[in-house]
Amino acid sequence: MTKTVTVSVNEFFGWKNHPFSDQADQYDDIMVRHDQEVLKRAVELLKIGKSFAITGGSGLGKTTLTRAIIKSLDARNYQIMWVPYTGANRIGILKMLAEKTGIELTRKGLPPLAKLQKHIAAEQRDHGAPFPIIVVDDAQHLEKESLMDLCAMLINPEDNRTIMALILVGDETLDRTLRLSSQKAVSSRLACLFKMKSLAHEDAKAMLNSRMEKAKAPPSLFDREAVELITTNCGGNRRELMKLAFNLCMEAHLRNEKVITAEMICRQNTCKQTGEAEISGGNPVSRNNPGGIRS
Repeated sequence: MTKTVTVSVNEFFGWKNHPFSDQADQYDDIMVRHDQEVLKRAVELLKIGKSFAITGGSGLGKTTLTRAIIKSLDARNYQIMWVPYTGANRIGILKMLAEKTGIELTRKGLPPLAKLQKHIAAEQRDHGAPFPIIVVDDAQHLEKESLMDLCAMLINPEDNRTIMALILVGDETLDRTLRLSSQKAVSSRLACLFKMKSLAHEDAKAMLNSRMEKAKAPPSLFDREAVELITTNCGGNRRELMKLAFNLCMEAHLRNEKVITAEMICRQNTCKQTGEAEISGGNPVSRNNPGGIRS
């Protein structure tokens, strides 16, 4: 019978922060060649006031890349306005942007869109304000009118001058939408569409090793065959790679095993198929049981 572990997973493996946690902002993930090329080109586009979209499936690194792009810009020269998905309608998006730019939208006077355009243009002209960049995450959920509003805000209608840039981040639905002829008014405002790719096998291994090194995890945490299995099973998806590695670490902790082996991975796959998992005492439990292994 395996001895029950009483220390935390961090104490057990000797790291301060879990290398594969979702709350791993302290780790700057490695940039594969494709990402590096997109990063360089995206920053160059923003420096000349151009807008673009980043698309791809869930877990392919869109948000990570977007954060890297923003981090590469001089914060003194740019005002970043993140617009996360909140289910907001057209008016809700405009109110959100108004709050971020410090203006109050009222029923009197100019329409909200015109008021935002005028305020942003005046701030840059009269006060030398930082160049605004709107970043919309999960942009595939935006209403068509909201997309039109965002594109209209890019230009000052009085002198046709670019007054802000836009980064649309979304899944394959956004990519298909922007390629429709009916969305030409939106896509024509974007300099290009960057499409994320799945990780190559060697890139997945490099990302796994990079997370371990930055967390000061034991180099022997995974044996060689385990690394091969993990990076193969993730299918090039970064989120799946992190999730699989995280779950294996948690299972190893429960089993009081400091090295994750290929045998452990195969055992976990068997548990997934049968709907059961083993705990340190060796008794099978339901996957819904809080004491069991969650896959």
